[in-house]
Amino acid sequence: MIRLLEEAIESTEAFLKDEVNYDLTELIKANGLEKLAAMEKGMNAVYTNDETKRKFQILAREVFKKYKALQPDKVLNQYAQRKNAIDVIYTAIEGNVESADVSEIMKKIQDVIDESIENLVAEPTKDTGKLIDLSGLNFELLEKYFLKTENKNSVVQSLKEKIERQLKQMVEKNPLRVDYYIRFQEIIDEYNRGKDSVTIEETFKRLIDFVNSLSAEEAESGREGLTEEQKAMFDLLRQGIKLTETDKNRVKIIAIDLLKELKKEKLKVEQWADKSITAAAVFNTVSNSLYEKLPYPTYQSVDVDLKTNLVYEHLKHQYFGGGVSIYGMY
Repeated sequence: MIRLLEEAIESTEAFLKDEVNYDLTELIKANGLEKLAAMEKGMNAVYTNDETKRKFQILAREVFKKYKALQPDKVLNQYAQRKNAIDVIYTAIEGNVESADVSEIMKKIQDVIDESIENLVAEPTKDTGKLIDLSGLNFELLEKYFLKTENKNSVVQSLKEKIERQLKQMVEKNPLRVDYYIRFQEIIDEYNRGKDSVTIEETFKRLIDFVNSLSAEEAESGREGLTEEQKAMFDLLRQGIKLTETDKNRVKIIAIDLLKELKKEKLKVEQWADKSITAAAVFNTVSNSLYEKLPYPTYQSVDVDLKTNLVYEHLKHQYFGGGVSIYGMY
């Protein structure tokens, strides 16, 4: 077991040195503010790309597992410093800074990394937990910090992770936003393929542009005079259909009225999608409403059938019954 622990630590140290050019002894031997810089440098090295981050996490977990298996053997004393150094970097990456042995120092590192994106997290809400407010980004300050810091990978990763969280919420609320996720993934794939400073800086710029596009998408609901859930319904009905301004306004009203009708009673039934009678009633309400109200000949029968199924699937996945949906209580 001691040999297995030693091999696990050596594998992690070799990975850091050979693949991301970081010597763990730099962190072990550092003191005071030097330790702060050494830990930030270690994080930045691990953040070279998503693959190096995943590999480090796997190797580190093996170290922790082997270390725990030997507790409380005194032989662990000779491995504690190396294990703790690995733990500090791992804990910072996982975001659980409070459990680190040097949690206060690690919190300072995270504050430095997030210096210019500190306003991203809004107040938690009852239904959705913490919301990420990308509109709170100070782009000028963020770019200024990014250009002067040596640890650009950490900044890119912090921004990337916050965008991922926001994007996940946006796609869950409106499935037609999946194109944004595809665009985001393309940016990250390119970042993971390149390790030079030019690629990192280009990724940063593209992520900032991407944030602006997300903000514009969220602002569109307000311009249309719709709530986010009304816009999701409206988008489903108008996707792939060329609408005149008159038809567009008509379809918008249909989306609002249909959602209002369903939320009055049918979608308030507990676990309505699992109850065949209620589920059938929801489907029929959608089908009948769309057949009666969607403008013909803009919408042919095949279009109405498709829209009925799309709307029903959306309702089934986003409205959980009992007056609860991904958008909150109703």
